[in-house]
Amino acid sequence: MSDIADHNLVNVMWPSSSCDPIAADERAGLSSRLRCPLCKQKLESEKQAFACSPCGRTYPVVLGIPDLRVYCDPYITVEQDHEKGRIVQAQAEHMSFAELLRFYWENVSLPPTPVDLREGFIRHLLSDETRVETFQQQLGDGKTCLDVGCGASSLVGLAQQKFDLVIGCDVAFRWLVLARKRLQEMGATANLVCCCADYLPFAAETFDLVTAISLLEHVRDARAVVRECGRVQGPGARLFVWMANRFSLAPEPHVGVWGVGFLPRRWMPGYVKWRRGLSYDKQYLLSCFELRRIFKNARYESLTFSLPRVTDADLKGRSRFEKLGARFFRLLSSIPVFRWFMIPISPALLVLAKKARDDASGL
Repeated sequence: MSDIADHNLVNVMWPSSSCDPIAADERAGLSSRLRCPLCKQKLESEKQAFACSPCGRTYPVVLGIPDLRVYCDPYITVEQDHEKGRIVQAQAEHMSFAELLRFYWENVSLPPTPVDLREGFIRHLLSDETRVETFQQQLGDGKTCLDVGCGASSLVGLAQQKFDLVIGCDVAFRWLVLARKRLQEMGATANLVCCCADYLPFAAETFDLVTAISLLEHVRDARAVVRECGRVQGPGARLFVWMANRFSLAPEPHVGVWGVGFLPRRWMPGYVKWRRGLSYDKQYLLSCFELRRIFKNARYESLTFSLPRVTDADLKGRSRFEKLGARFFRLLSSIPVFRWFMIPISPALLVLAKKARDDASGL
């Protein structure tokens, strides 16, 4: 697509509106990198849509956000997701991000979440910026960054301090509407795309850094996602992953139940149902050993595991026993001889890896 075509596409796809803060030149930077998620060919502009001639597929732009999914969010249909996004957007016009987040969890989220977990999720998301700052220096800098499974996009906003172009993508359209509100409050650019992590709609060798925060435990095939992250990275590019650890000694963060990860996978749903009455069929936690194999098979090298930093925000709302355990973890983390032994049982796995330089990636 020529530069003139790119600018025409920008004007058609993202008309000026209060819910679309992306400047024209920044829109062009995003649109020029979009590809069909299936065949990876360039897309053509249509009115409020992208079209792929080879595949014969059309991808809509909804509320200014390109929706290039090849399958829907596992919780709801595409149509339901768009409708919930519109509900969130209507409230975003007169709510702060914190207010909008609470509105979402109390009125829009699916499935219904127990109050204690809901309050914990809200606290966690509101303190995300503090949490990202604890590992931001590990990410380095460069020209282009992609945050896969960006959620509420705190990392997208902070990464713009070090990268020329930062794109956030997520399979949940409604969460991207929430993310846009947060980015507006941060004074950051909202380059957001709705897509599937294992069918990324970007050209090969596009990004210097790809991040996946709290993503891999929610996908059925983490290997496919890591391979797809590698496809859109050039040789020597970096991949940073943060995910809940299967063998953590802390409670499973999504359901608040102790010991889930130590059970055989086929027993986990029944155990969680018995303990909390919750479904447990959308979480696929991995251990550090499984994660290392996945990275190696995807031709990543120089893997570096590190421990998460427990912030004061992480301790808010926790039980006395949990706070005691967190402070003990913080103490041991400060002692070099213990760090390596703590990684297999840490609450979260943090790993930074580089794409092998001899890997020849195609479209």
